[in-house]
Amino acid sequence: MTTSESKVVIIGAGVFGLSTALHLAKGEGYKDVTVFDYQPYQDNAYNPSEGCDGASADVNKIYRCTYGDETEYQDLAFSGRPIWLEWNEQIAKSKPEDLPKGLTPETKLFVPCGFYRLAVGPQLSAYDQMCLDELEKAGLREELHVKKNAADMARLAEKDKADPSTHWLEKISVFDNFQGGTLDGFVDTVAGMTYADKSCAWARYLCEKAGVKFILGPEVGKLDDLIYEGEGDSKKVVGLKTADGKEHKADVVVVACGGWTPSVLPDLNGALEATAGSVATITIPKERQDLWDKFSPEKFPCWGYGLTGHVSPEYGGFYGFPITPEGKIKIGYRGRKWTNYQTHPKTGQRLSVPKTKYTPDKAVNLPKKAIVNIKKVVFELFPELRGIGITDTRMCWYTDSVDNSFVIDYVPGYNKTLFVASGGSGHGFKFLPVLGKHVKNQLEGVQDQFTPLWKFRKAVPGEHANGLEEGENSGRNLASLELADVSDWVWAEPGEVKIEEDEKSNGVLNGLVDKVKSLVVS
Repeated sequence: MTTSESKVVIIGAGVFGLSTALHLAKGEGYKDVTVFDYQPYQDNAYNPSEGCDGASADVNKIYRCTYGDETEYQDLAFSGRPIWLEWNEQIAKSKPEDLPKGLTPETKLFVPCGFYRLAVGPQLSAYDQMCLDELEKAGLREELHVKKNAADMARLAEKDKADPSTHWLEKISVFDNFQGGTLDGFVDTVAGMTYADKSCAWARYLCEKAGVKFILGPEVGKLDDLIYEGEGDSKKVVGLKTADGKEHKADVVVVACGGWTPSVLPDLNGALEATAGSVATITIPKERQDLWDKFSPEKFPCWGYGLTGHVSPEYGGFYGFPITPEGKIKIGYRGRKWTNYQTHPKTGQRLSVPKTKYTPDKAVNLPKKAIVNIKKVVFELFPELRGIGITDTRMCWYTDSVDNSFVIDYVPGYNKTLFVASGGSGHGFKFLPVLGKHVKNQLEGVQDQFTPLWKFRKAVPGEHANGLEEGENSGRNLASLELADVSDWVWAEPGEVKIEEDEKSNGVLNGLVDKVKSLVVS
């Protein structure tokens, strides 16, 4: 079993790897922890515009505490919130020269702007009602405010009166015209968003201060292969070899590679699958200060629509964020989760692997049906954004488990020398401050409320497994889908010219206007 005397190697410097390293090394903890990653994060600071394509290296992520009856994750989210706020304070009190690249004393990692969860009809879904019920049991129901509940709205008005800077009533009123104003919903006032790239840069900085070593870069930090000794019942992993040919010994290797985890360790086939959500960005011109003000975190919340109880099998799973300091509004769609099946070069297995703007086989756009669905919901939610259009897209690759719970455990067959920390299933980032505490417990064989939940498991043949049972012929595989073109990025009604001449001055399509100006919607 792993102890503080063990030499631990972690492959992957995203949220799972960073949180694990931090909690192993903090205090009088582990003295020999090394994190490897092929990304030179010391140079690019997790900036997704500088070649970073992991899910953790993102602009922002939703922070929520509502999890229906999955109270373990509700508890985990609440346990991390004070640390997010503490990190904000630590950064604010720091000298600029003492902060890692990408951060200033003005940086906020967590912004408590709230999360407005729209129902798909005039009543809350069963899941939404469970969220209310479970927070009531926890004595926290006062943090949730249902739109069609007069008492809840009165309490929300009192919060605005006590602190006018919160703008809670204004934040939810921006959705009043959607679907004719018929939808119910609730706002979670303890929720908000995290700036993901900056949070990772901060966590890596804390790790280094605690003594964690990082070996980063496309040669020195990139895994070539694991090093094995013995066979059968005596088989062990004793380290790894990197792309530069060097071997690095270890007592235990933790694989925390996000969307790349199943392809790094094909033993996980049937336990994890790499799937992509769709992200569209709308960049607001500086001269549109009215939109900068409307969508600011002070006046606009994170939001979700159809996250449970989809309108149709594919039309649902939408979410969005306030404007970033750079003027970007991010809209996400995960109603359908894309796969990219390829043949593993070493095992011959067919499995899903990430395909991004920066992989050798590049993803230059989203599946067209993702763009169509994003445009449908944003067209009605925020018609004022129509004249700007989508300015960038990204496939965000997560790792789904069979039941959306994490897989954090020893991989069977390696005598407790090989460990996996993955399966974020699109909801892991918010746990960055606290996740590693429970990973450490699992490594050391210490039971807590999460260790049974995260045990190693695979799909059972014939049973539903969160889509893993569908395999390559699911209708979600990129090879079988029509991809969008940049001309699809612009909103228009049938027969309309997509780009007007005066919109060209906005410059928001980054040179793409000339390619689509004359196109007409058929």
